[in-house]
Amino acid sequence: MNNLAQLSEEYLVFLEKEKGYSPNTIRSYRRDLEDFCTFINERYPNLSLEEIGYQEGRYYLSYLQKKGLAKSTLARKSVSLRSFFKYLKQDEQIEDNTIALLKTPKKGKRLPKVLSEVAVESFFEDFLAGDDPISLRDRAIFELLYSSGLRISELVALNTADIANLEKNPILRILGKGQKERIVPVGKMAKAALDNYLKHSRLILSKHNPEEEALFLNQKGGRLTARGVDFLLEQYFKKGALQYKVSAHVLRHSFATHMLDNGADLKVIQELLGHESLSTTQVYTEVSAGRLQQVYHKHHPRA
Repeated sequence: MNNLAQLSEEYLVFLEKEKGYSPNTIRSYRRDLEDFCTFINERYPNLSLEEIGYQEGRYYLSYLQKKGLAKSTLARKSVSLRSFFKYLKQDEQIEDNTIALLKTPKKGKRLPKVLSEVAVESFFEDFLAGDDPISLRDRAIFELLYSSGLRISELVALNTADIANLEKNPILRILGKGQKERIVPVGKMAKAALDNYLKHSRLILSKHNPEEEALFLNQKGGRLTARGVDFLLEQYFKKGALQYKVSAHVLRHSFATHMLDNGADLKVIQELLGHESLSTTQVYTEVSAGRLQQVYHKHHPRA
């Protein structure tokens, strides 16, 4: 008999205490390793730890694939398995680690939902044209998401101090993933919506909490949350503002797609979105802030 279960528990403690992984990540690893332990102990009850290798790993992934698991799930379980056996090798629990030869199943490409330019225009002009404090706030929120391609987490994290040069050519200082700061421009339609919100809406919403620094406030004067923004979008969907239910992230996808459709360079779009990868990071550093502003105002449909 092997001691996979015991070692997997030790590995989870290592991830939590030494690597500082989040509780959600630990739970995910736990499920993956429990599934693998169950498979091995049911199919190969007499295998020693040292005998578990590439072939058993392949059989396990094939078994999961036949169960109809999504490619993204198979990829995650493959990563969990390789990471576990890498730990076992480093901890000298095994001499050879042929599990490392397992390849991660390629994830199927899933195209993001995107609103058409006509649908976006209708959303803003037909359903976000009110002049009450909530309508002015909502218009500013969604204009800004679409104007600047922000992640929803980036939008709700904005403070009033993060807006610069609002009177002329406003820009936002965004702290994105990995605590990396980037500068993004704001289109003229979003600028107008922000002006109206700050002058006629935010003062009213902040009356119960005048010290709040957040740019976008809920009705109690506190910082609006990402879940709150998605809830707002769901209410507009119920009113018929959108053809299908979408998350606020769809406005970010629409921003990128419409920029590309209107002739913007893909590298500039990646810079504006704050995407980072080994293959594109160097490209981002070569694009100047001035060129970002120029290309943005030339190609964005609402700039």
